[in-house]
Amino acid sequence: MSQPKQEHDLEPAREMFTMTIVNDALPSDIANANKESKQPADFEAAIEATEYGLYNYLLLVAIFPAGWANVFDTTTISYILPSAECDLHLSLNEKGVLNAIIYSGMITSAFLWGFLADTKGRRSLLIFGYLADSICNILSSMSQNFLTMLVFKFFSGFVISGPLAISTTYLAEFHSTKYRSATLFWTALFSAMGNVAMPALAWAIIPQSWTLTFFDGAFVFNSWRIFIFVCSMPAFMAFAALLYFPESPKYLMTQGRNDEAMAVFQRMYAMNTGNPPELFPIKSLSLEGQKKKIEPSAGRTTVSVWQNVRGGFGQIRPLFVKPYLGQFLLILALQFGSILSLNTVRLWMPQLLTLMETYDYKSHDSATLCDMISVPSVSNATSDHGFNSTTTIDDCLVPFVPSKVYINSMIISATTVLGFVVAGTLVNLMGKKNLLLLAFALPAVGIFGLNWSPSSNITLGIIAIYIALTSLSTTTIITFCVDLMPTSLRTMAVGLTMSIGRSGAMIGNVVFPILLVTGCFAPFIFVGGFLIFCFVLTIFVPKPPAKLL
Repeated sequence: MSQPKQEHDLEPAREMFTMTIVNDALPSDIANANKESKQPADFEAAIEATEYGLYNYLLLVAIFPAGWANVFDTTTISYILPSAECDLHLSLNEKGVLNAIIYSGMITSAFLWGFLADTKGRRSLLIFGYLADSICNILSSMSQNFLTMLVFKFFSGFVISGPLAISTTYLAEFHSTKYRSATLFWTALFSAMGNVAMPALAWAIIPQSWTLTFFDGAFVFNSWRIFIFVCSMPAFMAFAALLYFPESPKYLMTQGRNDEAMAVFQRMYAMNTGNPPELFPIKSLSLEGQKKKIEPSAGRTTVSVWQNVRGGFGQIRPLFVKPYLGQFLLILALQFGSILSLNTVRLWMPQLLTLMETYDYKSHDSATLCDMISVPSVSNATSDHGFNSTTTIDDCLVPFVPSKVYINSMIISATTVLGFVVAGTLVNLMGKKNLLLLAFALPAVGIFGLNWSPSSNITLGIIAIYIALTSLSTTTIITFCVDLMPTSLRTMAVGLTMSIGRSGAMIGNVVFPILLVTGCFAPFIFVGGFLIFCFVLTIFVPKPPAKLL
């Protein structure tokens, strides 16, 4: 299999997708390449020499369904709850548990995945992770009761936590500094596109009357279950696509497997330039890791579970001591506030949109958002029997969700896609730090001013810009984490960063309705306060090194 190409003259990030295939190599170029190859090259020199082209595009195509899988896992439940309420006999509290359980699984497995990825490699865990996630979601689509659904969604979160972090690291380690940030923004665009596709799929599938019944009604497979099944397919597609890609060359070099890394670089160069792999200008690689290649041996000793646990904590310890302690804690705090701010509003968005669309405008001359989401309205929209009531088997009424809720969700998600497109072209012009400051400042202003929005359309616009920019902030923070952490700690650091962020999402969604009962404006002050806090912290983010550590 072949791999990435990087163009040396490329200034604007948007031109990184322009491919130039070099079919001829001048003798003088070959001579210069051979002359340069006398000195061992580090990773940055080697990956730059592969240039940028066809392999990069193919890798992005493979990562595309992975981005959708990551989004679908965390969001599917919010779209099926109204339709599944009667089938699974869900109470209001059980709905909340189903929404939160995916994050519980992610947090539980963050350390394990980071440890395995930095010790066992990226590729095999990505392949296993996406296959296992697809299986978990297929099984959850067949769930006939709340407990079964809960178990499979927990394991889905447990499994997807690893690929979500590892895929970012894996992709970054196939690109040089010049293209790394822009490429990661483009992959975040894939996830944003998944957010557009999900409400469209929900709108197309869930309202249908499709039902398959087996064993005299003991097993029912209806439209909302079909929706979950369809949403499991991106993970399977990512599993199939990644089978054709090799291990990260950066990881191979840190493990002392320079021969394997060289083979990857040569295939990348050949595919990106059209030249034979023998013309790759780098002939030897420097040793970037302390580990040496281990040959198969029958004399290997068995390592106990406790030794593995101790080894794992030993591996994570460098993140919490100098020189990485300060910058890693800063990254953790930023991601906690960023994901809390994003997912608190994002997961409440369908409820807010439903209230906006079902509000009785004719009886009111004007209405602010707080008028629409007053506590009685929240109670009525949540359940016909009150906010704290439960759904019984004998008295179950499936709530009506207006079609415009799905349409507005797609508009908001499309705005997020546009935001990533703009960011992908501007990140190299204005810098990641300035972009991050902007991604915190504007949403803070918007969330504080949301209550005085004079119409539902303006409210929709504010929410769309808010979600687009806060989504951008979470991705930018990950790129800082990738740049600031060394290879041996990178996947562990990304995994822990996302885990802390997901705990913020859980906390935010628990606190938001509590604050809403005390007063409409309180939850927005809560979320906006975290955005201001993150804006201040961003000022202290250090400049990333010129080369990937």
